[in-house]
Amino acid sequence: MTEPTTPPRGRLFHQIVRTSGISLIGKVGAKFLGLGHYILLFFVILGAEGYGQFGFILAYVGIFAGLAEGGVTSIFIRQYQATDEEDEHRRLFAGSILLLTIQGIVFWLVCVTFLFTLPWLHYLPERNLVFLFSTIVLFAPNSVFEGSFRARFDLKVPVLTNLVGYALFLIILIPGSPVDTLAEIVIAWWFLALARMGWVALAAFQHLNPDFGQSFGRVGHLFKESAPLFLTRFATYFYYRIDQVMLRTFFPEESAQLGWYLSAVKWTEAANLIPAVLMEGIYPALSKVYTESYEAFQRSVQRVWKVFVASSGLVVLGLVFIFCFVLQFEIASDLAPARLSLIVLSVNEGFVFLNLLLFQVLIAAGFQQRLIKVTVSMVLANVIMNAVFFTTIFSELGHVGAATATLLTEAFGFLFQLFLIRTLLPGTIDSKSLRVFLVLFVLATPVLLCRLLLVESPMPVRVLHLGALAIWAGYSLSILWHEVGNLKAMVASRNDP
Repeated sequence: MTEPTTPPRGRLFHQIVRTSGISLIGKVGAKFLGLGHYILLFFVILGAEGYGQFGFILAYVGIFAGLAEGGVTSIFIRQYQATDEEDEHRRLFAGSILLLTIQGIVFWLVCVTFLFTLPWLHYLPERNLVFLFSTIVLFAPNSVFEGSFRARFDLKVPVLTNLVGYALFLIILIPGSPVDTLAEIVIAWWFLALARMGWVALAAFQHLNPDFGQSFGRVGHLFKESAPLFLTRFATYFYYRIDQVMLRTFFPEESAQLGWYLSAVKWTEAANLIPAVLMEGIYPALSKVYTESYEAFQRSVQRVWKVFVASSGLVVLGLVFIFCFVLQFEIASDLAPARLSLIVLSVNEGFVFLNLLLFQVLIAAGFQQRLIKVTVSMVLANVIMNAVFFTTIFSELGHVGAATATLLTEAFGFLFQLFLIRTLLPGTIDSKSLRVFLVLFVLATPVLLCRLLLVESPMPVRVLHLGALAIWAGYSLSILWHEVGNLKAMVASRNDP
Protein backbone atom coordinates (compact mmCIF):
# COMPACT_ATOMS: atom_id res chain seq x y z
CA MET A 1 0.00 0.00 0.00
CA THR A 2 1.30 3.46 -0.88
CA GLU A 3 1.89 5.70 2.07
CA PRO A 4 -0.30 8.81 1.90
CA THR A 5 1.67 11.83 0.75
CA THR A 6 -0.64 14.35 2.37
CA PRO A 7 0.02 15.01 6.06
CA PRO A 8 -2.14 13.32 8.71
CA ARG A 9 -4.69 15.77 10.01
CA GLY A 10 -3.50 15.25 13.58
CA ARG A 11 -0.23 16.93 12.63
CA LEU A 12 -1.72 19.70 10.50
CA PHE A 13 -1.18 22.54 12.98
CA HIS A 14 2.41 21.51 13.70
CA GLN A 15 3.17 21.29 9.99
CA ILE A 16 1.72 24.77 9.47
CA VAL A 17 4.04 26.05 12.20
CA ARG A 18 7.04 24.19 10.76
CA THR A 19 6.32 25.33 7.21
CA SER A 20 5.83 28.92 8.32
CA GLY A 21 9.01 28.77 10.38
CA ILE A 22 11.13 27.53 7.48
CA SER A 23 9.53 30.07 5.18
CA LEU A 24 10.22 32.81 7.74
CA ILE A 25 13.91 31.90 7.85
CA GLY A 26 14.09 31.93 4.06
CA LYS A 27 12.21 35.17 3.62
CA VAL A 28 14.06 36.99 6.39
CA GLY A 29 17.35 35.84 4.94
CA ALA A 30 16.30 36.84 1.42
CA LYS A 31 15.15 40.25 2.64
CA PHE A 32 18.45 40.94 4.38
CA LEU A 33 20.46 39.74 1.41
CA GLY A 34 18.19 41.69 -0.93
CA LEU A 35 18.77 44.78 1.18
CA GLY A 36 22.48 44.20 0.73
CA HIS A 37 21.94 44.00 -3.04
CA TYR A 38 20.05 47.28 -2.94
CA ILE A 39 22.66 49.09 -0.85
CA LEU A 40 25.51 48.04 -3.13
CA LEU A 41 23.59 48.68 -6.34
CA PHE A 42 22.07 52.01 -5.32
CA PHE A 43 24.79 53.59 -3.19
CA VAL A 44 27.99 52.04 -4.59
CA ILE A 45 27.66 50.71 -8.16
CA LEU A 46 24.77 52.20 -10.14
CA GLY A 47 23.42 55.24 -8.30
CA ALA A 48 19.80 56.39 -8.49
CA GLU A 49 19.70 56.55 -12.29
CA GLY A 50 21.33 53.18 -12.92
CA TYR A 51 19.23 51.56 -10.22
CA GLY A 52 16.14 52.96 -11.90
CA GLN A 53 17.16 51.30 -15.18
CA PHE A 54 17.86 48.01 -13.41
CA GLY A 55 14.47 48.25 -11.72
CA PHE A 56 12.75 48.82 -15.05
CA ILE A 57 14.34 45.67 -16.49
CA LEU A 58 13.10 43.58 -13.57
CA ALA A 59 9.65 45.19 -13.60
CA TYR A 60 8.99 44.84 -17.33
CA VAL A 61 10.15 41.22 -17.54
CA GLY A 62 8.48 40.46 -14.21
CA ILE A 63 5.06 41.26 -15.65
CA PHE A 64 5.36 38.53 -18.27
CA ALA A 65 7.10 36.07 -15.93
CA GLY A 66 4.17 36.40 -13.54
CA LEU A 67 1.65 35.97 -16.33
CA ALA A 68 3.40 32.81 -17.52
CA GLU A 69 2.81 31.24 -14.10
CA GLY A 70 -0.85 32.20 -14.36
CA GLY A 71 -2.06 30.69 -11.09
CA VAL A 72 -1.33 27.11 -12.17
CA THR A 73 0.70 26.41 -9.04
CA SER A 74 -2.13 27.46 -6.70
CA ILE A 75 -4.51 25.08 -8.49
CA PHE A 76 -1.89 22.33 -8.37
CA ILE A 77 -1.52 22.72 -4.59
CA ARG A 78 -5.28 22.76 -4.05
CA GLN A 79 -5.82 19.61 -6.12
CA TYR A 80 -2.79 17.93 -4.54
CA GLN A 81 -4.39 18.46 -1.12
CA ALA A 82 -7.70 17.06 -2.36
CA THR A 83 -6.38 13.51 -2.89
CA ASP A 84 -3.98 11.05 -1.29
CA GLU A 85 -3.33 9.09 -4.49
CA GLU A 86 0.34 9.26 -5.41
CA ASP A 87 -0.31 8.43 -9.07
CA GLU A 88 -2.70 11.36 -9.33
CA HIS A 89 -0.08 13.61 -7.72
CA ARG A 90 2.44 12.57 -10.37
CA ARG A 91 -0.01 13.25 -13.20
CA LEU A 92 -0.96 16.64 -11.77
CA PHE A 93 2.72 17.54 -11.39
CA ALA A 94 3.54 16.58 -14.98
CA GLY A 95 0.48 18.36 -16.35
CA SER A 96 1.41 21.53 -14.48
CA ILE A 97 4.96 21.42 -15.86
CA LEU A 98 3.71 21.03 -19.44
CA LEU A 99 1.16 23.81 -19.10
CA LEU A 100 3.70 26.20 -17.57
CA THR A 101 6.22 25.40 -20.31
CA ILE A 102 3.67 26.30 -22.98
CA GLN A 103 2.65 29.48 -21.19
CA GLY A 104 6.29 30.46 -20.70
CA ILE A 105 6.96 30.26 -24.45
CA VAL A 106 3.80 32.19 -25.32
CA PHE A 107 4.44 35.04 -22.91
CA TRP A 108 8.11 35.31 -23.79
CA LEU A 109 7.07 35.91 -27.41
CA VAL A 110 4.53 38.51 -26.27
CA CYS A 111 7.17 40.18 -24.06
CA VAL A 112 9.65 40.48 -26.94
CA THR A 113 6.99 41.64 -29.41
CA PHE A 114 5.90 44.49 -27.14
CA LEU A 115 9.50 45.44 -26.41
CA PHE A 116 10.31 46.05 -30.08
CA THR A 117 6.97 47.46 -31.25
CA LEU A 118 5.80 49.86 -28.54
CA PRO A 119 7.13 53.30 -29.53
CA TRP A 120 7.70 54.63 -26.00
CA LEU A 121 10.21 51.84 -25.34
CA HIS A 122 12.37 52.53 -28.41
CA TYR A 123 14.64 55.14 -26.88
CA LEU A 124 15.30 53.59 -23.50
CA PRO A 125 19.05 52.86 -23.25
CA GLU A 126 18.44 49.58 -21.39
CA ARG A 127 16.17 48.04 -24.05
CA ASN A 128 18.73 45.50 -25.31
CA LEU A 129 19.35 44.32 -21.78
CA VAL A 130 15.60 43.88 -21.34
CA PHE A 131 15.60 41.59 -24.38
CA LEU A 132 18.44 39.51 -22.97
CA PHE A 133 16.85 39.20 -19.55
CA SER A 134 13.39 38.46 -20.99
CA THR A 135 14.34 34.80 -21.55
CA ILE A 136 13.78 34.33 -17.83
CA VAL A 137 10.06 34.17 -18.70
CA LEU A 138 10.80 30.69 -20.09
CA PHE A 139 11.61 29.56 -16.54
CA ALA A 140 7.88 29.42 -15.68
CA PRO A 141 7.90 25.71 -14.62
CA ASN A 142 10.09 26.68 -11.66
CA SER A 143 6.91 27.85 -9.93
CA VAL A 144 5.41 24.36 -9.75
CA PHE A 145 8.79 22.84 -8.86
CA GLU A 146 8.70 24.97 -5.73
CA GLY A 147 4.96 24.39 -5.38
CA SER A 148 5.51 20.63 -5.11
CA PHE A 149 7.41 21.28 -1.88
CA ARG A 150 4.75 23.67 -0.56
CA ALA A 151 2.05 21.07 -1.18
CA ARG A 152 3.95 18.62 1.03
CA PHE A 153 4.66 21.24 3.73
CA ASP A 154 8.41 20.91 3.08
CA LEU A 155 10.20 24.09 2.04
CA LYS A 156 13.80 23.28 2.97
CA VAL A 157 15.10 22.77 -0.58
CA PRO A 158 13.58 25.85 -2.28
CA VAL A 159 14.34 28.08 0.70
CA LEU A 160 17.98 26.98 0.95
CA THR A 161 18.46 27.21 -2.82
CA ASN A 162 17.05 30.71 -2.92
CA LEU A 163 19.26 31.85 -0.03
CA VAL A 164 22.39 30.44 -1.69
CA GLY A 165 21.50 32.26 -4.91
CA TYR A 166 20.98 35.55 -3.10
CA ALA A 167 24.24 35.12 -1.18
CA LEU A 168 26.19 34.43 -4.37
CA PHE A 169 24.72 37.53 -6.03
CA LEU A 170 25.74 39.60 -3.01
CA ILE A 171 29.29 38.27 -3.27
CA ILE A 172 29.34 39.13 -6.97
CA LEU A 173 28.40 42.73 -6.14
CA ILE A 174 31.07 43.29 -3.47
CA PRO A 175 33.37 46.17 -4.44
CA GLY A 176 36.44 44.91 -6.28
CA SER A 177 34.44 42.29 -8.18
CA PRO A 178 34.76 42.39 -12.00
CA VAL A 179 30.97 42.69 -12.19
CA ASP A 180 30.48 46.45 -12.03
CA THR A 181 28.30 47.49 -14.99
CA LEU A 182 24.56 47.23 -15.53
CA ALA A 183 24.98 44.67 -18.32
CA GLU A 184 27.22 42.42 -16.23
CA ILE A 185 24.85 42.62 -13.28
CA VAL A 186 21.86 41.60 -15.40
CA ILE A 187 23.75 38.65 -16.92
CA ALA A 188 24.91 37.45 -13.50
CA TRP A 189 21.35 37.56 -12.15
CA TRP A 190 20.10 35.55 -15.14
CA PHE A 191 22.66 32.76 -14.68
CA LEU A 192 21.92 32.50 -10.97
CA ALA A 193 18.19 32.22 -11.71
CA LEU A 194 18.85 29.39 -14.14
CA ALA A 195 21.03 27.54 -11.63
CA ARG A 196 18.40 27.89 -8.89
CA MET A 197 15.65 26.52 -11.10
CA GLY A 198 17.76 23.56 -12.18
CA TRP A 199 18.64 22.55 -8.64
CA VAL A 200 15.05 22.83 -7.34
CA ALA A 201 13.77 20.83 -10.35
CA LEU A 202 16.21 17.98 -9.67
CA ALA A 203 15.20 17.87 -6.01
CA ALA A 204 11.49 17.99 -6.86
CA PHE A 205 11.80 15.06 -9.29
CA GLN A 206 13.44 12.94 -6.60
CA HIS A 207 10.40 13.29 -4.34
CA LEU A 208 7.66 13.43 -6.96
CA ASN A 209 8.46 11.82 -10.28
CA PRO A 210 6.16 13.40 -12.91
CA ASP A 211 4.12 10.98 -15.03
CA PHE A 212 4.19 12.73 -18.42
CA GLY A 213 2.69 9.74 -20.23
CA GLN A 214 -0.62 10.13 -18.40
CA SER A 215 -0.56 13.89 -17.96
CA PHE A 216 -1.84 15.31 -21.24
CA GLY A 217 -5.43 15.03 -20.12
CA ARG A 218 -4.56 17.03 -17.01
CA VAL A 219 -3.20 19.95 -19.03
CA GLY A 220 -6.60 20.97 -20.32
CA HIS A 221 -8.19 20.44 -16.92
CA LEU A 222 -5.53 22.53 -15.17
CA PHE A 223 -5.85 25.25 -17.78
CA LYS A 224 -9.61 25.37 -17.33
CA GLU A 225 -9.33 25.50 -13.54
CA SER A 226 -6.59 28.11 -13.54
CA ALA A 227 -8.09 30.28 -16.31
CA PRO A 228 -10.12 32.48 -13.93
CA LEU A 229 -7.12 32.70 -11.62
CA PHE A 230 -4.89 33.41 -14.61
CA LEU A 231 -6.92 36.49 -15.43
CA THR A 232 -6.64 37.52 -11.81
CA ARG A 233 -2.88 36.98 -11.85
CA PHE A 234 -2.67 38.93 -15.09
CA ALA A 235 -4.21 41.93 -13.40
CA THR A 236 -2.23 41.37 -10.20
CA TYR A 237 1.22 41.13 -11.78
CA PHE A 238 0.39 43.94 -14.18
CA TYR A 239 -0.71 46.06 -11.24
CA TYR A 240 2.40 45.43 -9.15
CA ARG A 241 4.77 46.27 -12.02
CA ILE A 242 2.96 48.74 -14.25
CA ASP A 243 3.58 51.74 -11.99
CA GLN A 244 7.33 51.17 -12.32
CA VAL A 245 7.11 50.77 -16.09
CA MET A 246 4.92 53.88 -16.40
CA LEU A 247 7.19 55.90 -14.11
CA ARG A 248 10.17 55.01 -16.29
CA THR A 249 8.41 55.83 -19.57
CA PHE A 250 6.76 59.05 -18.33
CA PHE A 251 10.15 60.27 -17.13
CA PRO A 252 12.52 58.85 -19.80
CA GLU A 253 15.23 61.39 -19.00
CA GLU A 254 14.90 60.97 -15.24
CA SER A 255 15.48 57.31 -14.37
CA ALA A 256 16.33 58.57 -10.86
CA GLN A 257 12.56 59.01 -10.30
CA LEU A 258 12.17 55.27 -10.54
CA GLY A 259 15.29 54.84 -8.45
CA TRP A 260 13.77 56.86 -5.61
CA TYR A 261 10.46 55.03 -5.86
CA LEU A 262 12.17 51.64 -5.80
CA SER A 263 14.18 52.75 -2.78
CA ALA A 264 10.94 53.45 -0.90
CA VAL A 265 9.53 50.12 -2.08
CA LYS A 266 12.65 48.26 -1.00
CA TRP A 267 12.59 49.66 2.54
CA THR A 268 8.86 49.14 3.09
CA GLU A 269 8.34 45.81 1.34
CA ALA A 270 10.47 44.04 3.94
CA ALA A 271 7.29 43.94 6.02
CA ASN A 272 5.63 41.79 3.36
CA LEU A 273 7.44 38.74 4.65
CA ILE A 274 5.09 38.62 7.67
CA PRO A 275 1.82 37.91 5.77
CA ALA A 276 3.66 35.95 3.09
CA VAL A 277 5.18 33.61 5.68
CA LEU A 278 1.87 33.15 7.48
CA MET A 279 0.07 32.30 4.24
CA GLU A 280 2.69 29.72 3.25
CA GLY A 281 1.22 27.35 5.81
CA ILE A 282 -2.26 28.78 6.26
CA TYR A 283 -3.42 28.70 2.63
CA PRO A 284 -3.11 24.90 2.20
CA ALA A 285 -4.80 24.44 5.60
CA LEU A 286 -7.69 26.78 4.70
CA SER A 287 -8.19 24.92 1.42
CA LYS A 288 -8.45 21.64 3.31
CA VAL A 289 -10.66 22.94 6.14
CA TYR A 290 -13.12 24.48 3.66
CA THR A 291 -13.74 21.07 2.08
CA GLU A 292 -14.50 19.57 5.50
CA SER A 293 -16.54 22.13 7.42
CA TYR A 294 -17.78 25.61 6.54
CA GLU A 295 -18.16 26.51 10.21
CA ALA A 296 -14.55 25.53 10.91
CA PHE A 297 -13.52 27.58 7.88
CA GLN A 298 -15.36 30.62 9.26
CA ARG A 299 -13.69 30.31 12.64
CA SER A 300 -10.28 29.89 11.03
CA VAL A 301 -10.64 32.97 8.85
CA GLN A 302 -11.93 35.12 11.72
CA ARG A 303 -8.98 34.23 13.89
CA VAL A 304 -6.42 34.71 11.14
CA TRP A 305 -8.09 38.03 10.23
CA LYS A 306 -7.58 39.39 13.75
CA VAL A 307 -3.94 38.32 13.70
CA PHE A 308 -3.44 40.05 10.35
CA VAL A 309 -5.13 43.29 11.47
CA ALA A 310 -3.04 43.36 14.64
CA SER A 311 0.18 42.77 12.70
CA SER A 312 -0.65 45.31 10.00
CA GLY A 313 -1.25 48.05 12.56
CA LEU A 314 2.07 47.41 14.27
CA VAL A 315 3.88 47.45 10.92
CA VAL A 316 2.29 50.69 9.67
CA LEU A 317 2.82 52.69 12.85
CA GLY A 318 6.25 51.16 13.40
CA LEU A 319 7.58 51.78 9.90
CA VAL A 320 6.44 55.40 9.78
CA PHE A 321 7.98 56.11 13.18
CA ILE A 322 11.30 54.51 12.23
CA PHE A 323 11.56 56.30 8.88
CA CYS A 324 10.68 59.71 10.32
CA PHE A 325 13.24 59.20 13.09
CA VAL A 326 16.07 57.97 10.84
CA LEU A 327 15.59 60.65 8.18
CA GLN A 328 16.49 63.33 10.72
CA PHE A 329 20.14 62.26 10.62
CA GLU A 330 22.77 63.23 8.06
CA ILE A 331 23.64 59.60 7.37
CA ALA A 332 20.20 59.15 5.79
CA SER A 333 20.35 62.33 3.69
CA ASP A 334 20.49 60.36 0.44
CA LEU A 335 17.02 59.03 1.20
CA ALA A 336 15.53 62.42 2.07
CA PRO A 337 13.94 62.94 -1.39
CA ALA A 338 11.99 59.70 -0.87
CA ARG A 339 10.48 60.80 2.49
CA LEU A 340 6.87 61.15 1.32
CA SER A 341 7.05 57.94 -0.70
CA LEU A 342 8.38 56.09 2.35
CA ILE A 343 5.47 57.27 4.52
CA VAL A 344 2.80 56.61 1.90
CA LEU A 345 4.09 53.13 1.10
CA SER A 346 4.37 52.34 4.82
CA VAL A 347 0.64 53.02 5.17
CA ASN A 348 0.08 50.95 2.06
CA GLU A 349 1.63 47.93 3.81
CA GLY A 350 -1.39 47.70 6.08
CA PHE A 351 -3.70 47.16 3.12
CA VAL A 352 -1.20 44.77 1.52
CA PHE A 353 -1.41 42.57 4.63
CA LEU A 354 -5.19 42.39 4.59
CA ASN A 355 -5.55 42.10 0.82
CA LEU A 356 -3.28 39.07 0.75
CA LEU A 357 -5.43 37.31 3.33
CA LEU A 358 -8.73 38.18 1.61
CA PHE A 359 -7.34 37.11 -1.76
CA GLN A 360 -6.24 33.71 -0.44
CA VAL A 361 -9.52 33.17 1.44
CA LEU A 362 -11.50 33.58 -1.79
CA ILE A 363 -9.16 31.20 -3.63
CA ALA A 364 -9.30 28.60 -0.85
CA ALA A 365 -13.11 28.68 -1.09
CA GLY A 366 -13.00 28.24 -4.87
CA PHE A 367 -14.13 31.78 -5.76
CA GLN A 368 -11.10 32.73 -7.83
CA GLN A 369 -13.43 33.65 -10.72
CA ARG A 370 -14.90 36.48 -8.64
CA LEU A 371 -11.47 38.00 -8.14
CA ILE A 372 -11.25 38.93 -11.80
CA LYS A 373 -13.42 42.01 -11.35
CA VAL A 374 -11.40 43.06 -8.31
CA THR A 375 -8.00 42.84 -9.91
CA VAL A 376 -9.05 44.27 -13.27
CA SER A 377 -10.66 47.21 -11.49
CA MET A 378 -7.49 47.72 -9.44
CA VAL A 379 -5.32 47.67 -12.55
CA LEU A 380 -7.49 50.20 -14.35
CA ALA A 381 -7.65 52.45 -11.30
CA ASN A 382 -3.88 52.27 -10.82
CA VAL A 383 -3.06 52.99 -14.47
CA ILE A 384 -5.48 55.92 -14.63
CA MET A 385 -4.29 57.43 -11.35
CA ASN A 386 -0.63 57.09 -12.31
CA ALA A 387 -1.24 58.73 -15.70
CA VAL A 388 -3.16 61.59 -14.09
CA PHE A 389 -0.72 62.07 -11.23
CA PHE A 390 2.37 62.01 -13.48
CA THR A 391 0.95 64.72 -15.72
CA THR A 392 -0.71 66.95 -13.10
CA ILE A 393 -0.29 66.91 -9.33
CA PHE A 394 3.00 65.00 -9.23
CA SER A 395 4.56 66.07 -12.52
CA GLU A 396 7.75 66.97 -10.64
CA LEU A 397 7.60 64.18 -8.07
CA GLY A 398 6.71 61.10 -10.03
CA HIS A 399 7.83 58.71 -7.29
CA VAL A 400 5.36 60.28 -4.84
CA GLY A 401 2.59 60.04 -7.44
CA ALA A 402 3.31 56.34 -7.96
CA ALA A 403 3.25 55.71 -4.19
CA THR A 404 -0.04 57.59 -3.77
CA ALA A 405 -1.67 55.72 -6.64
CA THR A 406 -0.54 52.42 -5.10
CA LEU A 407 -2.03 53.29 -1.70
CA LEU A 408 -5.39 54.37 -3.13
CA THR A 409 -5.57 51.28 -5.33
CA GLU A 410 -4.84 48.91 -2.45
CA ALA A 411 -7.53 50.58 -0.33
CA PHE A 412 -10.03 50.16 -3.17
CA GLY A 413 -9.08 46.49 -3.57
CA PHE A 414 -9.50 45.93 0.16
CA LEU A 415 -13.05 47.27 0.15
CA PHE A 416 -13.97 45.30 -2.99
CA GLN A 417 -12.66 41.98 -1.64
CA LEU A 418 -14.25 42.57 1.76
CA PHE A 419 -17.59 43.12 0.01
CA LEU A 420 -17.19 39.86 -1.93
CA ILE A 421 -16.36 37.81 1.16
CA ARG A 422 -19.26 39.19 3.15
CA THR A 423 -21.54 38.43 0.19
CA LEU A 424 -20.24 35.02 -0.92
CA LEU A 425 -19.08 33.70 2.46
CA PRO A 426 -21.56 35.19 4.95
CA GLY A 427 -20.43 35.14 8.54
CA THR A 428 -16.79 34.61 7.63
CA ILE A 429 -15.72 38.18 8.43
CA ASP A 430 -18.52 39.44 10.67
CA SER A 431 -19.17 42.81 12.27
CA LYS A 432 -17.19 41.85 15.36
CA SER A 433 -14.16 41.16 13.21
CA LEU A 434 -14.52 44.49 11.42
CA ARG A 435 -14.51 46.40 14.71
CA VAL A 436 -10.87 45.46 15.19
CA PHE A 437 -10.00 47.18 11.90
CA LEU A 438 -12.07 50.27 12.76
CA VAL A 439 -10.23 50.65 16.07
CA LEU A 440 -6.93 50.64 14.19
CA PHE A 441 -8.20 53.16 11.63
CA VAL A 442 -9.38 55.63 14.29
CA LEU A 443 -6.14 55.31 16.27
CA ALA A 444 -3.69 55.59 13.38
CA THR A 445 -5.26 58.23 11.10
CA PRO A 446 -4.43 61.39 13.15
CA VAL A 447 -0.83 60.25 13.63
CA LEU A 448 -0.27 59.48 9.96
CA LEU A 449 -1.77 62.78 8.80
CA CYS A 450 0.57 64.71 11.08
CA ARG A 451 3.56 62.81 9.79
CA LEU A 452 2.61 63.47 6.17
CA LEU A 453 1.91 67.18 6.57
CA LEU A 454 4.74 68.14 8.93
CA VAL A 455 8.24 67.76 7.51
CA GLU A 456 9.87 68.63 10.83
CA SER A 457 7.80 66.64 13.33
CA PRO A 458 7.55 68.59 16.61
CA MET A 459 7.80 66.83 19.95
CA PRO A 460 3.99 66.62 20.50
CA VAL A 461 3.65 64.68 17.23
CA ARG A 462 6.39 62.25 18.27
CA VAL A 463 4.75 61.73 21.65
CA LEU A 464 1.37 61.20 19.96
CA HIS A 465 2.93 58.67 17.61
CA LEU A 466 4.67 56.77 20.41
CA GLY A 467 1.48 56.74 22.44
CA ALA A 468 -0.57 55.35 19.58
CA LEU A 469 2.08 52.73 18.88
CA ALA A 470 2.20 51.67 22.54
CA ILE A 471 -1.59 51.42 22.79
CA TRP A 472 -1.86 49.36 19.63
CA ALA A 473 1.07 47.15 20.65
CA GLY A 474 -0.67 46.24 23.91
CA TYR A 475 -3.98 45.68 22.17
CA SER A 476 -2.31 43.59 19.46
CA LEU A 477 -0.42 41.41 21.90
CA SER A 478 -3.67 40.52 23.64
CA ILE A 479 -5.25 39.64 20.30
CA LEU A 480 -2.27 37.60 19.18
CA TRP A 481 -2.06 35.72 22.46
CA HIS A 482 -5.76 34.89 22.48
CA GLU A 483 -6.30 34.11 18.80
CA VAL A 484 -3.18 32.05 18.18
CA GLY A 485 -4.20 29.85 21.08
CA ASN A 486 -7.73 29.56 19.72
CA LEU A 487 -6.42 28.70 16.26
CA LYS A 488 -4.30 25.89 17.68
CA ALA A 489 -7.25 24.56 19.71
CA MET A 490 -9.55 24.76 16.69
CA VAL A 491 -7.15 22.84 14.46
CA ALA A 492 -6.55 20.25 17.19
CA SER A 493 -10.30 19.73 17.66
CA ARG A 494 -10.76 19.28 13.94
CA ASN A 495 -8.12 16.58 13.97
CA ASP A 496 -9.73 14.48 16.67
CA PRO A 497 -10.84 11.11 15.28
